Amino acid sequence: MSVTQEQIKKLANSLSKINVDEEKLAADTNNILNYIELLNEVDTTGVKPTISVSESENILREDSLKEKEITREELLACSNQKIIADQIAVTSIMK
Repeated sequence: MSVTQEQIKKLANSLSKINVDEEKLAADTNNILNYIELLNEVDTTGVKPTISVSESENILREDSLKEKEITREELLACSNQKIIADQIAVTSIMK
């Protein structure tokens, strides 16, 4: 499969805000399509589809619910900012 010059011009017009060398874009696009065709020639019969190349189990921990509720005071104590009326005071971003 290859890309025609007309298709490249249409693509270049769609990308008109980007300075595109049409000949280089055509060559690069054709190289990509040729590589995909090459990959399609590979015999994959008997190869099991995978979502990962690693055969290992999930190494992440399970999500668990903690029974202890955190109080407002504990949450506010985590902040380095000034606390005013049980709220974290932040600097104004509007000027």
